[in-house]
Amino acid sequence: MDDLSRVDRDPNATESGSVHEGDLLRSAAAVAGELRHAFVAGELTAYFQPQYDLKTGRVVAVEALCRWNHPRQGLLLPSRFIDVAEQYGLIADVGRFMLEESGRRIADWRARGVEVGVSLNVSPSELVPEFAAAILGRLREFDLPRHAMTVEITESPEITYERDELATLQALIDGGIGVSIDDFGTGHTSLELVRRLPLTEVKIDKSLVHDASTEVDALVRECLDLARDRGAHVVAEGIETIEHFHRAVAWGCDRAQGYYFSPPLPVDEVEPLLREAAA
Repeated sequence: MDDLSRVDRDPNATESGSVHEGDLLRSAAAVAGELRHAFVAGELTAYFQPQYDLKTGRVVAVEALCRWNHPRQGLLLPSRFIDVAEQYGLIADVGRFMLEESGRRIADWRARGVEVGVSLNVSPSELVPEFAAAILGRLREFDLPRHAMTVEITESPEITYERDELATLQALIDGGIGVSIDDFGTGHTSLELVRRLPLTEVKIDKSLVHDASTEVDALVRECLDLARDRGAHVVAEGIETIEHFHRAVAWGCDRAQGYYFSPPLPVDEVEPLLREAAA
């Protein structure tokens, strides 16, 4: 999950309860209308945040993060439009755009000798058999190897453990797509998910990385034990300081990402980092 998406706020937002519900609905509908136009107008773009192997210090993957180049408001972060996309049935369209954009980029980088993986954020509402078939089909068309792509399951809406959800996740894994449980330690993303869902990766939320309490240490270590038992690797996100970095290393995490290493970057800025990692 994008670090910035949690801290971005609408400068025109008002306190809860001070806006009529009708105004909020009209505002959301307007955003949805503009988002539909954004697909046609080519206003969406992908940024990429590098993910580092904590043993080798090398970039091993990037997380693809959606940005909207709004014609009036400038570059918008996901927190400004993802909830509206979910509400108005546009989240699958965002997902298809990000799959196409990031898939092409990864294929191009690999053709030039830069072998990195890519992670895509996926809403639980997309977890139907048709989704697995579509993403596996595009993986083959991009001629990407197994494990080059991972889907990160976001915390909203809540996972229901329905048969279609579980079968879709397992189909992705069987087809060579990684499945990551995003934001461990927040909302519904708990040890229960790590125990029950098909997965290949767990991402420790930044709120835990930034909390040096013994309770958090115990929770994260239990998560790591569960992940190890299931053959999954663990990523610490939101690494912003040297202390956060040392905490992730002490926990035994496999990988890390965050502003301590690099913010999310547009393609032309992330490519030099990837070339350096491949050298």
